[in-house]
Amino acid sequence: MRVRIVFTDIDGTLTINRRSYRLALKAVEALRLLVDKGVIVSLVSSNALPIVVGLSRYIGLNGPVVGESGALVYSDEWGIVELTNMSARGVYLDLLEKYSEYVDDSWQNRFRLYEYALKMREKYLGRAGEIVDEMRRYVESRHEGYTLEYSGYAIHVHAKSVGKGVAVKYILDKLGISSSEALGIGDSVMDVDFIKYLGYRAAVGGSDEELLKYCNTVAESPSGFGLAEIISRVLNGMGDEDSSE
Repeated sequence: MRVRIVFTDIDGTLTINRRSYRLALKAVEALRLLVDKGVIVSLVSSNALPIVVGLSRYIGLNGPVVGESGALVYSDEWGIVELTNMSARGVYLDLLEKYSEYVDDSWQNRFRLYEYALKMREKYLGRAGEIVDEMRRYVESRHEGYTLEYSGYAIHVHAKSVGKGVAVKYILDKLGISSSEALGIGDSVMDVDFIKYLGYRAAVGGSDEELLKYCNTVAESPSGFGLAEIISRVLNGMGDEDSSE
């Protein structure tokens, strides 16, 4: 198993579970071991870019990072790379007003450029799927070229041309690394967009069923503990060698 670069989601993948923001320290240690072995490690997230850059830096990672669901890429060498010119700010403000009973604003929006987030109010979490579907239909009928996704942490509003997969392909092309030498790790349906293009496709335990359809490695342990399990397989030269779908 030859892996030159690892792309990993943050929320639900590096955390102790899918409802927490606390990092699993086993996951942090595992990623640092990869870096020490010369593997490039990149965070891929829907969080605002400053969050992702800061987390990558303080963990001690060495790869470019992706923020705003793929709208932005950053590395010290490249600076901030904008992969879209379509801001969803107007769409997000429309949704915030129209669906204020169900959603609340996210403090991160003050630090976003293209993709915006809304938080589902706690009392409606049990109806999240139904509400998100209604909001998506509204957006796609009223705002051409835009859509939204739900990560379980937040609702993310962005241009249809924006995607984690677009950003990951950009990074691979820029670094001259083949997708067959890349590992993607995630937990959510939102991670399908980048994981499906890679040679090694892994999901932590407890991941969305839709993501599992695309993965050739699935951890037994959940969230960050599952990531540590997957990285252990990489470091030991184990895992599913079959990179075909």
